[in-house]
Amino acid sequence: MYSQFQDIIDAARKRSAKRRIVIAAAADEKMIHVAQAVTDIDLCSVTLVGDAQEISRLADEAGFPIERVKVVDEKDPEKLGVTAVSLVSSGEADIFVKGKMNTSDFLRAVLNKEVGLRTGRQLNVLTCYDEPGEKKLFFITDGGMTIAPTLSDKVEILKNAVPVLHNMGISCPKIAILAANEKVSEKMPATVDAAALCEMAERGELPEGIYEGPIAFDVAMRPEAAAEKNIQSRVSGDVDLFLVPNIETGNCLGKAIGYFGKGQTAGIVIGAAAPVVMSSRAASITGKVTSIAWAILACGE
Repeated sequence: MYSQFQDIIDAARKRSAKRRIVIAAAADEKMIHVAQAVTDIDLCSVTLVGDAQEISRLADEAGFPIERVKVVDEKDPEKLGVTAVSLVSSGEADIFVKGKMNTSDFLRAVLNKEVGLRTGRQLNVLTCYDEPGEKKLFFITDGGMTIAPTLSDKVEILKNAVPVLHNMGISCPKIAILAANEKVSEKMPATVDAAALCEMAERGELPEGIYEGPIAFDVAMRPEAAAEKNIQSRVSGDVDLFLVPNIETGNCLGKAIGYFGKGQTAGIVIGAAAPVVMSSRAASITGKVTSIAWAILACGE
């Protein structure tokens, strides 16, 4: 069981295969510190793509020996993403990491038809939360990519997300399919979708896990709430993955966890040919390092 971010980092360090990351637009003080942090603990090998002179200057200021990483000089801002992602698609690196660049430009590189990481599957954001007081880490999807997922979209989201948890060693994750309540009603499409997904899971049409829904967030989090509503739940108080009904729910829920619960977050993009780390610029060094470690676990052994 993963109870805190450090557990993800420790597990990634124990993986037998040494993974390689490439950071696009790495001429940034925070990304230099990230590179220093992952190399200090021998988490992975690092390639930095960006203005080599500026990268060297920032490394000197940080006291980071630049020879510990590989640097690919790319001064053209419009080529940074493509240059970096091509190293992943060609097999020279395993994980694509966003540095100081716009998200739209970064994703454009991921989806580049010539050298990107297209698979034909949709891309989703999977976020991990280290929440004070909780016994283990939990995950939410998709709060950052799919705006209003249909039932078929939700199937694809689960097929992208659940195997990531399997690769982390969570062999039978508990999955809560969120809605406003537990009653199936045509007036609330999210409840209808949740019931349909659970039926699919029973038929073996979804990745291995315990699926429950529709289920409200309070019931999913608190066994007392389930008891008060006379709900017999197999996941209440022990959820690994929350599937949200739309992007607004995931966005608001995730930010509320951070602002009010003081939780830490780490995130990866799934559905590409290789794990993608797209942490926001505001993310902490710990969050970025954890996201990289998590991407290493997502690669499998």
